[in-house]
Amino acid sequence: MSVTLDIPPNILENASKYDASEGISLDALIARLLESTAKELLQTTLPDEKKNPLGRFRGTVLYMADDFNAPLEDFKEY
Repeated sequence: MSVTLDIPPNILENASKYDASEGISLDALIARLLESTAKELLQTTLPDEKKNPLGRFRGTVLYMADDFNAPLEDFKEY
């Protein structure tokens, strides 16, 4: 698979210095960063979130009116 990235010059310069100091290619550095980021994202996903993507927002709604789902009077004719 081939991917083209538009990396800002300052980030590319820092990455190039880092990969040279580590003795790896820029491609290997980017692959390593993507892999570690993907692992972090997967570790922070709770089991309920896999079933329900909105699971991460559970408990954030502090109040909901009893008639929240009631039809709005303005739309009766529709």
